[in-house]
Amino acid sequence: MQTLAKWPSPSELSFSDGRDTQTGIPNSKEYFQSVLAWAKENGAEEYYLVPLEKWVPSSGLLSTLPSYSVHTHVEIPNSVIFSYLLPPVLFGNKLCFWTSEGKSLTDSYIHVLEKIEKCEELLSKIFEKEIHSIPEIVWKEEEKHSNSLLLEKKLWGRRENGKRYSSSFSLAKAFFVGSLTDIREISEYELVSNSSSELEVSIQKFLFKRADSKYFSLLSAFGKIESEKGFIFKPKIYFSFGLQLLILSCVLAEAYEELVSRFIEERPQHKDILNKLKEWTEKEFHPKTDIGMEAIFEEKVVHLLDKYSGRTDRYLLKRLEEEYSHSQKDLSEHFQLRKKEIEEKLIPDLLSHIDSHSKLSFPEELISEWENLGKTLQTRLENLLLERKNLPNSEQKGNGKTPESWNILIGQRSD
Repeated sequence: MQTLAKWPSPSELSFSDGRDTQTGIPNSKEYFQSVLAWAKENGAEEYYLVPLEKWVPSSGLLSTLPSYSVHTHVEIPNSVIFSYLLPPVLFGNKLCFWTSEGKSLTDSYIHVLEKIEKCEELLSKIFEKEIHSIPEIVWKEEEKHSNSLLLEKKLWGRRENGKRYSSSFSLAKAFFVGSLTDIREISEYELVSNSSSELEVSIQKFLFKRADSKYFSLLSAFGKIESEKGFIFKPKIYFSFGLQLLILSCVLAEAYEELVSRFIEERPQHKDILNKLKEWTEKEFHPKTDIGMEAIFEEKVVHLLDKYSGRTDRYLLKRLEEEYSHSQKDLSEHFQLRKKEIEEKLIPDLLSHIDSHSKLSFPEELISEWENLGKTLQTRLENLLLERKNLPNSEQKGNGKTPESWNILIGQRSD
């Protein structure tokens, strides 16, 4: 969606005490009415019941779904099951409620985060003290981007060298806000630590070392760069931000699980914990090979995602097909718009300049400069005609089922 999104904060919604005692989820009808009231105050005219599988919804998708007036359709069908994993989102005057059967990428991502949190709880029990070692995410975007959620929602942390840095987001919030942000605007994102204790810092060093060593090729395919400054990625624009974070979170979950397993197996004394963490970190080594897109299709990666997201359907392969289709469509639209621009604006404008050039004459001392200008205009015209000729057609050349089809798609992109 091109329109900047709005969503309610918990303080803007009003519920009674009739929440589920275990989950904290409010009564669905009360939730629906409270969100509608907030949406009306913020300019909503219609609402949609959107499957969470379609997050983030496009304008084209919404045009295929039934819409309901926020003023007249104020009762929900009994069959509707809301998902509370993401807040309702208002795009312009269109309000989106989320429904789910538990099979979406968002469901999978939250499932992985729950596993990471469970591992941290186990570590806290082992250390007999509460720890906060789960990294957060900060990304940066060009300050020239004024159409920014970071600005709109006051979610930026600092400005530096023409870049706008986000606040430090939890993995859950980074997924939500990052998915709503045009991925082309996120130039880099980084795993950061707000840990203050030596123990928490040591845990993160192990996590990052294992992730980078064992899954070097996979993370490289998703944009991780070699940097001594931190765990930094340049996100790939042909993958959704959500998929990139899902893969990263699975890699972190594996590292957390491995760390818990080692402490349970070796049971070092409390006074030896830091030395043991340092020892494990130094010994954590796997041969690094960069095999490009093939890394994403490796069986161990398909299994990794299924294992930590609680699935058995080889979801990564299915998702890659969806992402390929979306990226291919986006690329085709880009080429069509560029072709239209060349044919309807750039070439006519250049022909007009060439025609004007041919009709004018100058004194002898300027003839050489005038002829050079003519040659420049001619070269520009030839380059435009060549670009138009070489623009790929909109016919899909693959299906996203193989590394080769992705390599062809990536090779066509220049943005």
